[in-house]
Amino acid sequence: MRAAIPPSATLKIISDRTITIRASVADIEFTLLLTSRWWVMVIFLFLRNGWATVIPSISVPLSIVGTFGVMYLFHYSIDNLSLMALAICTGFVVDDAIVVIENITRYLEEGNSPYEAAMKGSREIGFTVLSMSLR
Repeated sequence: MRAAIPPSATLKIISDRTITIRASVADIEFTLLLTSRWWVMVIFLFLRNGWATVIPSISVPLSIVGTFGVMYLFHYSIDNLSLMALAICTGFVVDDAIVVIENITRYLEEGNSPYEAAMKGSREIGFTVLSMSLR
């Protein structure tokens, strides 16, 4: 920037927020990695089903990548507020995935085929989960 201004003008850095923003990004990255390991373990321990554990393990990273894609398209920047919202929304996605999987597992235990259980379970609570997520 100094090359673009006239030589008689001086340029001083008054405030450098890059240190706190980089620390926030590192902190949220650590938090997301740590919590993702915890909820994968909790889902596996409670449901004792590998496929039921794989579904949220795939849906959460895809939702995070999708979030960054939408942020890029709308020219949003990564700041402390958006990082906090990302961490909170990740919890919503995990919670919604667990609720849907538990409902599908209930239908599987009743003897329905996997396809029928998935259709009944997701149809039964899909609107509720969607409305909670959009709220």
